[in-house]
Amino acid sequence: MKLLINTESLLPPLTGIGNYTLHLLKELLVLQQEDEALQQIDCISGNQFISATEAMTKCHIAEQSFDNTKPRISPLRRAIRRIPLAYQIRQALHDLRLAQQRRQYRHHLYHEPNFILKSHPGPCVATIHDLSFIHYPQHHPAERVTWMRGNLQKTLDRADRLITVSNIVRQELIGDLGVPADKIQTTYLGVDPSFHPRNPAQTQRLMDKYNLRHGGYVLFVGTLEPRKGLDLLLDAWTSLPLAIQHSYKLVLAGASGWHNADLLERVQSLEMHGDVCWLRYIPLEELPLLYSGAAAFSYPSLYEGFGLPVLEAMASGVPVVCTDDTSMAEFAAHAPLLFERGKSEEFGEQLRLLLEDSSLRERHSALGLERASHFSWRRFAEETLTVYRTAYEG
Repeated sequence: MKLLINTESLLPPLTGIGNYTLHLLKELLVLQQEDEALQQIDCISGNQFISATEAMTKCHIAEQSFDNTKPRISPLRRAIRRIPLAYQIRQALHDLRLAQQRRQYRHHLYHEPNFILKSHPGPCVATIHDLSFIHYPQHHPAERVTWMRGNLQKTLDRADRLITVSNIVRQELIGDLGVPADKIQTTYLGVDPSFHPRNPAQTQRLMDKYNLRHGGYVLFVGTLEPRKGLDLLLDAWTSLPLAIQHSYKLVLAGASGWHNADLLERVQSLEMHGDVCWLRYIPLEELPLLYSGAAAFSYPSLYEGFGLPVLEAMASGVPVVCTDDTSMAEFAAHAPLLFERGKSEEFGEQLRLLLEDSSLRERHSALGLERASHFSWRRFAEETLTVYRTAYEG
């Protein structure tokens, strides 16, 4: 079996789909050494076809040279995106440039980790991470919503198999969009071994770099955009007793997203008063240290396909507060403290309980560690490879 995987998401700042693709590729390269049936792994990278090893090297170089002080999207690109049909035209031209080269890969199984399948004459698998562009279109760029809605059904029809990263999204595809149940496989994500508990001595260098104290902050990791529930987090944080706010910092780690001008203004105002610390995008090698130094992890996202930061925090031995009736609550089971979606008062109360009670923190830290031990990127890749075989064999 030969694979063709789209790796266009392997550009910093890596988001959820980027992490999905990175770890999938990494584990498949290991499995290739053990499985003679897995003959070749190639990748679509921009307007080129390259080997999986080249794609990994390219990602590493881009990560090392990434400047998190620069805007995620330049003003010129932002202006161009506002032109009617610009997004659709860009995607069409991109696919056209690849079309002639793709013929030599017609015997490969093509996996699209980023929702929408490109044209391919062979078997196809697509990962549908979530349906947030349908449920929360106001939280996405309008041109992306239009393009996704216009192409999703084509992908659902063309794909030989579909992958989701939670049963919640799988049930949405079945119940809301009529996809046959036997066409969809849920494959939970994994967590890297680098995410594990650490003592103050092990995190000291990073704490000094960012002027933090081990065990002295509440952490959020994710893109700063409305869907992540950051307004809710800021409401909950500022409602906490002053004694807690003085004892802990609220630390935000993540690149700027979209539709967030009011949010960023609020974050920067709180930064000026010393109530919030926004670190922006954190390099991949620093993230495990940042997690393990936190007293608690907060993730008030309204909707997620999976919610990888929650799993990473659990594996780091950090107690979690996140939204109930979401994919995070699905995979995390009894490990986190949960609050009803949109309820800032309930969210704040759960944070208060956690920060005021060290025994409660220890209990949920232990629950999180135990639950996280069941998730690995190796298992994730093996289950994905099983989906490939099913699609490849017809």
